Amino acid sequence: MLENLVASATALTSSETFRHYVGEAAFALAWAEAFMAIGATYAKRMIPLRFMAMLDNMLGVAAGLASMSPPTIMKHGVNFPLNAARMREMNRLIASVREASGTDLNVEWLKPFMHPRALKAGETVFRKNEEADEAFVVVEGGVEIVERGVVLAPGDIFGEMALFTKTGKRTATARCTGDTRLLVITYEQFEQLYFQNPEFGLYLVRLIVRRFEMNHKDEELESA
Repeated sequence: MLENLVASATALTSSETFRHYVGEAAFALAWAEAFMAIGATYAKRMIPLRFMAMLDNMLGVAAGLASMSPPTIMKHGVNFPLNAARMREMNRLIASVREASGTDLNVEWLKPFMHPRALKAGETVFRKNEEADEAFVVVEGGVEIVERGVVLAPGDIFGEMALFTKTGKRTATARCTGDTRLLVITYEQFEQLYFQNPEFGLYLVRLIVRRFEMNHKDEELESA
């Protein structure tokens, strides 16, 4: 019986009709994949772009299988998990920023995009009125905001406010109170994250506004 099934399958796949339908299917899938790829280029936000790219990859794999094209199968087969991973990372980022904006000023969500920097006691991180292009998170040690007499502890973020000022200059001097390790992110990286997904920018602005409100309340308490 098994031999009969194999013989029937062989006869079917070798028939002109079967090859015709397979060719038509491959042709239709190729056109669908092409239109999906074009549509992805018009996506203005990163998550929809990745989603459309994943659909394009699935159609590409199907078209490759129908046309028996190993290069096409390999290209889309490799790109699909990469697009899925990037979309998952961005979704996690947005979820983390949303959670942070609704609770406290925890910046764990930002750390994967930062790089480390070590400074000695007494070293200046930046000076008042300098051009600003970086924000920082204290990992170890402490940083004093000289003009305010405030010492930042591990977990605190600073230097981000100049990103939203008209002059783009530092409003105070930051100096290490001891040997200090920082995490650094450039304003350019901030902007890249925003353009990848504007929702990130929305929640980032909410965090910055909350920081401003907290600083304003501290000043009111000091003057009371």
